[in-house]
Amino acid sequence: MRRHPTLLLTFLLATASGCSFLRTDIVLDTLNAPSNPADAHTRVPAVERVAGLTYAQLTDAYVDTGRAGTWMEALGASPDVVLDMTACLVQRAGGDTASCYENDARTGFVDRVVKASAWGVPLPVQSFSVAAPSEEEVDAERFLSNAMGIGPSLAALQQTLQVPLPREVLAQGIQQGAASAAAYVRARTWRRDLRRPTNAVVLSGGGANGAFSAGAIWRLLGILEQCRGKPAPEGCGDARIDLAAGTSTGALISTLVDLFHTPGQEANARRLLLGNYTCTVESDLYCVNSTWLWNLADDTRGLVRFDGMYTKLDQVVHPGMFHNGTELVSVSVDFQTGDVFGVSDQDPADFKAGATDAERKRGMTRAIVASIVEPVLSDPVTRLPSASGHRTGTYYDGGVRSGLPLLQAVQRGAERVLVISTGAPTPAPANDPKNAVDVLLRTIELFSAQPRVAEVQQAELLAVTRRLGEYNVCTLRGATEDFCRRKGPGFQPPTLVAPEPGQAVWMGAARFDQVATSWRSAWMFKPESGLETASGYAFSPEVMQPLFVAGVESFQKRCREVMGLFGVQGTLAAHECARQVEEVADEARDALPSVAQCRANKPARRTCD
Repeated sequence: MRRHPTLLLTFLLATASGCSFLRTDIVLDTLNAPSNPADAHTRVPAVERVAGLTYAQLTDAYVDTGRAGTWMEALGASPDVVLDMTACLVQRAGGDTASCYENDARTGFVDRVVKASAWGVPLPVQSFSVAAPSEEEVDAERFLSNAMGIGPSLAALQQTLQVPLPREVLAQGIQQGAASAAAYVRARTWRRDLRRPTNAVVLSGGGANGAFSAGAIWRLLGILEQCRGKPAPEGCGDARIDLAAGTSTGALISTLVDLFHTPGQEANARRLLLGNYTCTVESDLYCVNSTWLWNLADDTRGLVRFDGMYTKLDQVVHPGMFHNGTELVSVSVDFQTGDVFGVSDQDPADFKAGATDAERKRGMTRAIVASIVEPVLSDPVTRLPSASGHRTGTYYDGGVRSGLPLLQAVQRGAERVLVISTGAPTPAPANDPKNAVDVLLRTIELFSAQPRVAEVQQAELLAVTRRLGEYNVCTLRGATEDFCRRKGPGFQPPTLVAPEPGQAVWMGAARFDQVATSWRSAWMFKPESGLETASGYAFSPEVMQPLFVAGVESFQKRCREVMGLFGVQGTLAAHECARQVEEVADEARDALPSVAQCRANKPARRTCD
């Protein structure tokens, strides 16, 4: 989100009975008014919350998704071990909880599951080979590690609620969550491959400033377009992005990453990426809800309506995207519950059974628009797709809670992630506020920046924690050190990526050698100075085109690093990375349309009907 002084000032002036000249005591009375208990939103049912936590723990990348799904269903049908572990953790909170994990015949998860046969998971193999690792054993270690995380999550939930949940409620939630996770990993078209890393891109929001991210992705896809499908030593074989997750403008760019991986759409995706982020004006995207100011306190929920965005997405969302090897995740927030929704184009929970491609396209389009619309600035989206047909709510820009949705990539099993952000990891400096409105604007700016910083660190911590848990399960099952560290010819070789300067505050997997081959990320930030940036919903080719070229330049400077991160090899890719930055930037400038062409026959602003 960006600062928009005029919008917020007029909003404050319009918040009481349509009067445009309010005294400060009236504003204070409005702020101090107690909430009405009758207006309280119904809490999310406990079973649904337990199901969500179970789903979040079990979803990951597995080699054999059918086999992993069977284990999940068996866990859901027989959750006694998890229930006993949860009860143990609740009872011994603040004390010795070690026996809840092991060394206890009744509650110890390790002795009852990890070292024994449960849920159809086989006993540990007697011989562990780094040359030809057992895919079943590797999946077993990951599944059991994830299953071990359910108990602590449910214990924390009960501590939050400050009431113990009945065993039957926990069991029902675990069953629902495990079944949903099983259906998801089976339906997903990509899976874990021990011969190559699972690759993802994660893109932040930022309105028209997304032109920077678009330029970087345009350059990445250009290299892949040249080398994919060609054999070694020239080509890069099946190199691809398995997962693209984004918030707001990042969701739009992620959609084009998905389109690129749809056979026959490669050139079209790059063309749309360049056109949408270098030649778009406001009237292409939205109309203005032109009305009286006091209606902002009545029945008008936004200044604009993104009618033009639906038209653009109709050209972008292709039926083949639902069946290709790349997963698209669009992130939004429900203002009624506060929940973050990552809608996936490959998760059965997000589409009704038997939905046609046309129905899935309409649902995914709504999910992408929901990720874009900012509070107050735009009308919300009121429906998202789901297995029941749709879920109703008030859905806004995911940047409110998840401005850089790295958690989506971690929870879904990505092993190599390129993160591109339109903002710095810390808020930009500002002038000393001169009045209360300036203070409010700066407060909102800082509030919107904090979730981005927090999620970055939370996601990195989750990734390392998950993979360390997997490493520990591996050693408990008797495997060798090299096998548990995933070293050897049977596993994909480690790609050592230099850290981005100034990121010492983020631990990174390299700090933990046990998981250094299982998780890596690289970061790319829009330059903090020297470029004009866009505010609010301003879309100007004069601003966007330099940002797009800057993204191309930034990627080229980091080209070898990113190719190494994703395991992209071959002389064609190496040659492209060796090109001079200015040469590549000039190539991008030559591809840009003229500003006059972008504005031809278009109104500066449209009013909604």
